[in-house]
Amino acid sequence: MARDINKRVGVKEYNDAGALARFYGFQPILAPEIHKQDLEQVKKFDQSVSPGEKAALLRMYFEDKSISQPQPGMYWVERPFKGSGEKKKAHKLECLLVSMGSVKSVCECLAIQAGLAILHSLGYKDAELRLNSVGDKDSCNEFERKMTAFIRKNYNNYPGELRQALKKNVFALLTEPKKEWEQFRTECPKSIDFLSETSRNQFKEILEFLEMMDIPYTIDNTLVGDPSFGSETVFSFVSEKENGERLAFGVRTNRLGKKLGHKKEVPLVTLNIEAKYKKQPKKIKVKPYNPDFYLIQFGPEAKLKSFLVLEELRKAGASVAHSIARDKLGSQMGIAESSNIPYILLMGQKEALDNSIMLRNTATRAQELIPIPELAARIKKLK
Repeated sequence: MARDINKRVGVKEYNDAGALARFYGFQPILAPEIHKQDLEQVKKFDQSVSPGEKAALLRMYFEDKSISQPQPGMYWVERPFKGSGEKKKAHKLECLLVSMGSVKSVCECLAIQAGLAILHSLGYKDAELRLNSVGDKDSCNEFERKMTAFIRKNYNNYPGELRQALKKNVFALLTEPKKEWEQFRTECPKSIDFLSETSRNQFKEILEFLEMMDIPYTIDNTLVGDPSFGSETVFSFVSEKENGERLAFGVRTNRLGKKLGHKKEVPLVTLNIEAKYKKQPKKIKVKPYNPDFYLIQFGPEAKLKSFLVLEELRKAGASVAHSIARDKLGSQMGIAESSNIPYILLMGQKEALDNSIMLRNTATRAQELIPIPELAARIKKLK
């Protein structure tokens, strides 16, 4: 189990959203302060994707060993960050789900699963997921070349306001969703048409997760973030009942580290949630997290089915730790057995194909095979 670092960073309480995030593996920490140097470094980037926050998170990663080890790190932080110049909005939930150190699509999947649960808890049952992929560095570069060529070819047909916007940002046609530009947007290149094989597989894994979890989604070609430092998946949640208001925005930024002068890149996925409260949340005092279950998976099918298991555990009101981003069975077993957790939930390829999971009592070593749909009921009997 990843170390609980709450005492080191001083988190004393959180709200319902923090508690849900913690269930999915995002540990609550205090947000790092944004320094003037951070803002200076990112001023050339698209500010709508909050690059100052990402710069502060990356600096924290390199400066704080408790954050950078072990990997991947998964955290929940309240916003706005100190130094951002933004003021806290009492009527809104403002928080960030962060995954650092892993290039695997499981990070986006966990952010989507946790983010959707948080929005549902706020009363946004209609939260609609939209997503896109800009791919890796080569994919982004090819997309930008095609976009630039398309704009040059059609530049004289564009209204003056759009021409001015494109001088500042070649992707303005996509990132500034003005209705009068709709016709031009439908004709322009789409980033998913230029994905490398690796990026296509990455995006395919996320779509498979969404299909398995029965999460409705829409491919939105206007979601590109800032391709100058963004990578792979860009996603958002919107509420149709709130006139299409954006509730959350997620992006992977694997390529930002070196652009900010760091010696290496740090894979980073963030989901920025900013949604109005329908009722004021209650504050929860942070206590040491002592889960009853440790979820272990090995094999691609088992990793995918692990998300279903998490939902069954949440239905049962159980506390769980996991290392879904890890692949090796040995490392997961080592963490589980050294954590003194009462029960281990073990899923390999055979269990995954049978849609079941092995429940092991760590004290007696007794095991039983349980169908995933019956897991919540079985766990309730153990409590």
